[in-house]
Parts: sequence; structure tokens; C-alpha cells
Amino acid sequence: MTRKKTENEKPETKNRFYREGREGEYMNVPQAVTQVPFVRNWIIRRPYVYRYMDKKYVDRFFEDGSLRLSSFAEFSRHADEQRQDKEEGKGNLWHMNSEGEGQTIVARMGMGQNAYVLCGSRLHDQAVARDFKCDSGFRINDTTAFANMIASHIPGFQGGCEGACLYLSERSVDRDLGRVDFDMFRDHPGDKTMNLNKIQTFLFNSAGTDLFFLKLKKFVNQNEYRFLWLTSSNVDGILEIKCPEARQFCTRFEELRTESQTMKA
Repeated sequence: MTRKKTENEKPETKNRFYREGREGEYMNVPQAVTQVPFVRNWIIRRPYVYRYMDKKYVDRFFEDGSLRLSSFAEFSRHADEQRQDKEEGKGNLWHMNSEGEGQTIVARMGMGQNAYVLCGSRLHDQAVARDFKCDSGFRINDTTAFANMIASHIPGFQGGCEGACLYLSERSVDRDLGRVDFDMFRDHPGDKTMNLNKIQTFLFNSAGTDLFFLKLKKFVNQNEYRFLWLTSSNVDGILEIKCPEARQFCTRFEELRTESQTMKA
């Protein structure tokens, strides 16, 4: 897990990574997920999110709140190329530190097996509608309030997150975690073996939520924004719910006058 720098190795400085072919792409710090209180008022404009669906499903949602949530396992089985992604929630965590002789840790990780997922786009665009083969949809006007309403219908709901996807050439989370002392993974000083649970906890905490939102560049046209509701057990397939209280935070595409005119342009 530890390596020495070779003579021809590219120079490294602390908090800076060099990986061949990926200059400027690395995620050396987690994306911010918290709000900081200001002395004066500070307004955060959350994005509109556009959920593309066939009109019959849009009608059902606005009739009684019927909505289908998916999962990463379901994504891997989808026949539609725009929706199929067998590597959702999976990726590599790289830790690279240049102190002393240098230190590198690489871990292949998977996250989100216990999550129900709903995806939308930050774009209201005819090209996106064609890609998804949908003739309608609705706009989510308040993403967090919408997600909160859905959460009350999720069995075993424990928490969740929402955010825009990040598109990279490979699913990789890069970190400089400082010099890692491997003794912290041992149950007792001097133990020859390390506690696997401690290692896994460290790795997952280091990755944060980034793996939930990483997608390959070939999907960048989707401009995806996604919601994840984490549950107490792994999920497989879809979940059909009825959440009429979520409708108040949504607007049909057909009622979006300005955006609908843009779609026709």
C-alpha cells in the first residue's frame, strides 16, 4: 500500500495530483454538501430539475402521486442505452500523498446498493427528450421539499442526498488524505493484522458522496441531477409509490410557457 517515488516520476506537491491523461479532471477535494451561516442574508438558488416521462405516467403522477423509483441495480439491466449504466455507484478511490517517500492507496469501491434513485436533467431541451424517447415530463421546482415528501414513502428510509452529476473520463475519486498511519486500522498496538471494518469505514468516509454522482463523459448530454434515498437494506429493482403531497412542488412541461416555447425553437 506504500510505494517509493521512482527517478522518472512526475513531480508531486502536496494537495496536487499528476495522473497521465487526466490533468485538470481530478477530484482532490470532496464537493461541498453543507451550508455555512452568514452574518448577512445569503440566497442559494437551487436548480430546476426536469423529469422526462411519457405523458401517461405524468398524468398518473398528477392524478394520485404515482411515481416509480429506480435503483443502481435496475440501471444495469436497462435496455435503453441512455439509461443503462452497469457501473453506477462504483469507482476507484485514490489516495496520493507526497510526504517523505510518498504514499499511495487505491481501493475499488461500490456505493448506493441500498438506495432508491430518481433522475432528472437540469436542461429542458428537445434533444434530451428525444434521447430518452419521452413525449412529456414535469419540472421539480423545489428539489429538497420534493425529496422530503418522497422520503416518507420509502421503507426503511435512513437518509439521502441530491445533487448534480459530475462527468469524467473515468470513475475515480482522488484525494490527498495526508500521511495515513496504518496503525489506526489495528485493534491493538503491535497487531500484525488490520481490522477490515475500520479500513472500510475510513475509505467510505474519505470517498464521501462523490461515487453516487460520478458518470462517464459519454452521458454528459443528459446534464443529470439525481436524488438518492438510502435505506436500511440493499435494494434491487424498482419501487412504486403514491406520493400526492409531492405534486405541489412540480409543474407539467405543458404548463411551462417560456420553456415550452424554447423546446419548440
